[in-house]
Amino acid sequence: MLRKTFSKVQHEEKSFPNTKAIILKLSDFDEYKRELVEQRNRGELSVGTFQNRSTAVNVFLENLLDVKGYPEGDEIVITASDIYQAFNNYIRKNRILPHTLSVNLYYTKRALEHILLKKYNTFLSTTLGTEIFNIDLYISNYSPSMMKTKATQLRSFKEKEKSKVISTERVKDGLKWLAILKQKRPRSLSVERLRLATLIILTTGARASEVNELQFEVIGPGGEKLKQIDLRRGIVYFHRKKLKRSDGTAFTPIIIHPILVEELKNFKQNYVLDPAAPIFNRYSLDKQFKAYFTPKLAFRKRKQLEELYDRYSWLTKYDPNKPILTVKMFRKYFDSFVQNQIIEIADGTKDNPAADIFETGIRAFDNLRRYKNFLLGRAEGVDFLHYISLTEDRRYYLKLKKVNKMLIDELIMTLTPEVLYVLSEETRSKFFGKDKVSDIQRNPEGYLHVLSNF
Repeated sequence: MLRKTFSKVQHEEKSFPNTKAIILKLSDFDEYKRELVEQRNRGELSVGTFQNRSTAVNVFLENLLDVKGYPEGDEIVITASDIYQAFNNYIRKNRILPHTLSVNLYYTKRALEHILLKKYNTFLSTTLGTEIFNIDLYISNYSPSMMKTKATQLRSFKEKEKSKVISTERVKDGLKWLAILKQKRPRSLSVERLRLATLIILTTGARASEVNELQFEVIGPGGEKLKQIDLRRGIVYFHRKKLKRSDGTAFTPIIIHPILVEELKNFKQNYVLDPAAPIFNRYSLDKQFKAYFTPKLAFRKRKQLEELYDRYSWLTKYDPNKPILTVKMFRKYFDSFVQNQIIEIADGTKDNPAADIFETGIRAFDNLRRYKNFLLGRAEGVDFLHYISLTEDRRYYLKLKKVNKMLIDELIMTLTPEVLYVLSEETRSKFFGKDKVSDIQRNPEGYLHVLSNF
C-alpha cells in the first residue's frame, strides 16, 4: 500500500476583498488623542472610557508599526490586511484575554471612524470595512492556551482570590497612615479631599469613578438645582455608569451614615465655594490614592520616610514602593464586611430591623445579598426595590435607614479607634463630646451608645 503524501501548503497573506487602502497621517492619531484629553477635561468622558479609547489607539499604532515599519514621512498606508496582522501581532506578543482584545478592536474601530469622517469625509465601512474588527476573525486562529496559558490562568485566579480578602488589620493600618498624612500636612486641601474620599468609599463601597464625579448640586437644563448629595435627608445619589442602564436607572440613592453626613457638611462649609462644582475634580482618584497611600510617593525625602518607618513599627509590614491600600481594597473590604453581616442576620444571630422587607432565613440571605449589590451599584441589584421608592416612601426609607446605619455602625465599631483618628475635630466633638481619641481608645465600646442617638 502506497503511503499517502501531502503537498506543501503555501501560506498566503489573508486577503480582504471589496476593501480599499487608506492613507492617514500619524499626526491624525495625535490630534485624536488630544481631543480625548479635552473631552476628559470637560467631563464628557469618564476615566474608564478615556483610558479604553486612548489605550486602544496606542496598542493599534504600536503593533501596526511593528508589522509595517515606521514610515519615512508622516503619511502611512493602511489596508485591512495590515490591521489584521497588527492585531495578530498584539495577540502573539501579549497573550491577551478575549475581552481585552474585544475592547481594543471596538475602540480602534471608533477612532478610525472618527478620523476618516472628520478629516477625510469618508466612511470606514466603504474603505477598510468593519468586518476586520470582528473578534471571531482572531480568536478562531488560536487555542485558549495561546490566549492565556493554564499556568497564567491559575496564577491569575489565585491572585484574584487572594485580592478579595482584605483584613481588618490592613484597613486599620491604612487609616493610621491617613492620620499620619493629616498630621504632617494639616493645611493641605489635597489631603482633606483624600480623607473625605476615604470615608465615603469606606462607608459606602463606592467606586473611584463614582466618588470622583460627586457634586453637592447639579444644575439642570433649565437652571434648576438638583441635589446629588442631600445632606438634610442623608442621601447620596451615585451615578452608576457601570450599570449601562437608561437615565432613569443610572443612579443609586444610598442612605449614608450620620458621621459621613457630618463630614460632608464640614467639608462643604470649609472648602466648597461652588456647590455645583465637582468636589474632587481629579483626573483619576485611583491614581491619587496610589500616590498618597504609597509611602515612598507620599514622602519622597529618604530621611523623612526612614524616620516614619523607625517611629511606627507597624509600617515595616508594608513595602514603601507599594500602596498600603487602594480604592478597590476599600471597596472589597466593605463588600466582604457587609456580606458577613448578611450571613449573621440570615442565621438569626443579629437583629433584622427590616424583616418585613428582607424576610427571614434563606429568603433574608438572598434579599440582603441583592440589596448589598444594590448598594455597591451592581447590575444584579438593579431590580431590587424596583417598584419601591427608596427615597420618597417613608415606610421603606426609615426601615432601610435603620438597616444601613446598623451595618455601618458595626463597621465603625470594628475599625475603632483607628477610624476616629481621621475624623474632623467637629465630627468627633459632635458624636463623642469632648473625649479625645486616646480616651475613646481606652473605651472603644462606649461610642456605640452615643451613635445610637443619631
